[in-house]
Amino acid sequence: MGRAPCCDKANVKKGPWSPEEDAKLKAYIEENGTGGNWIALPHKIGLKRCGKSCKMRWLNYLRPNIKHGGYNLQPLYKH
Repeated sequence: MGRAPCCDKANVKKGPWSPEEDAKLKAYIEENGTGGNWIALPHKIGLKRCGKSCKMRWLNYLRPNIKHGGYNLQPLYKH
């Protein structure tokens, strides 16, 4: 007895995201928001991804306020 899967694994794409998938996800969320329902979101925009995968991609990579690049430790060690 366990939890139900978050998505139908047979019809879900795995692996790296394509630029087209990123663009679809970003455009939809910027225009409509998530509505709090990540499970339904990929079906609405025609992505063959799991809702959890879409959520993680948005939160960790596509959000506009995410800082990309290396770390700068200099401000932490002011002498």
